[in-house]
Amino acid sequence: MKRALVLGVEHVMGACLCESLTQHEWEVLGVVSDTDTKAPVLANLTLAELLPEDLDFLYRLAEEVDTVFFHQPYESDDSCAPFSLETIISLCENLHLQLVITTNQYDFSTNWLPSLAFWRKKSPIPVSVPNKLLKRLEAARPHCQQIHVVCLGHTLDCRNSEGYLGLLIKETDNRLYIQSPSATNLQHHWTYLPDLANSIATHLEDCPSQTNQASLQISYYAGHEASIADIARCLALSSGKPVFITPLPWLAMDIISLFSPLFRRFIHLRTLWQQGIATPQAHNLTKLDKPSTQTPLALAVSHSWRKK
Repeated sequence: MKRALVLGVEHVMGACLCESLTQHEWEVLGVVSDTDTKAPVLANLTLAELLPEDLDFLYRLAEEVDTVFFHQPYESDDSCAPFSLETIISLCENLHLQLVITTNQYDFSTNWLPSLAFWRKKSPIPVSVPNKLLKRLEAARPHCQQIHVVCLGHTLDCRNSEGYLGLLIKETDNRLYIQSPSATNLQHHWTYLPDLANSIATHLEDCPSQTNQASLQISYYAGHEASIADIARCLALSSGKPVFITPLPWLAMDIISLFSPLFRRFIHLRTLWQQGIATPQAHNLTKLDKPSTQTPLALAVSHSWRKK
């Protein structure tokens, strides 16, 4: 039986990974930073509460597994996780483990003066791992069993702590509003995390570890390609209420971001919201296969909205 160490089980991505891995007959050790937070109760899942000062205990846990899973969201706040990505990479180097990273960090620069760049064509942003992270993983590759990096788009989730849809959607007694920072019909890539977790577990089953030569595999999970208008139609179906789309002006967000860390993250992602994500073309970026039974977009939005 394969053995996994999953960081951040109290968050949606960590919980989804635990569910998918146990379904694929992995034995899972899950790390939480607060036992008061909600975490799944599953067969073959053992939970441990660790704080930043428990690094020695983390190493003892890692000695019992062969694969470590870590989710690195865009502009993640280190205070939300007991251990940094650098700590986890070093752990996998020292213990010669397989490392799986999921992330929606992209190598792009934010245009802070968009009004002075009106002549530029707003092309979709090609998916690529940030150079700093890529160089660090290349250096770690000879010391790890294998390294898998899975890139993803916007998270399809309605909780503010995990994604943006909870912030964008406002509900009244008889209608819903979506405040859109994007052009209504601009296509984005949305990731329903249970489907992504299932794809990763299936992919690892079909990709046996290479004992002779460590590899760095970078994949992209396209998920659902949909616009804000598509999301609105799905919300109308799941809620039974009419949904209205209103623009969310960037000037207003610039002002609010002075006082709100959440809105500062919006500003950092401005380029992606305005231009979308391009299908990966790089030779070192492969497309992670979708699960054979991918959840339809309307059903995925419904599930996310009900858990709000």
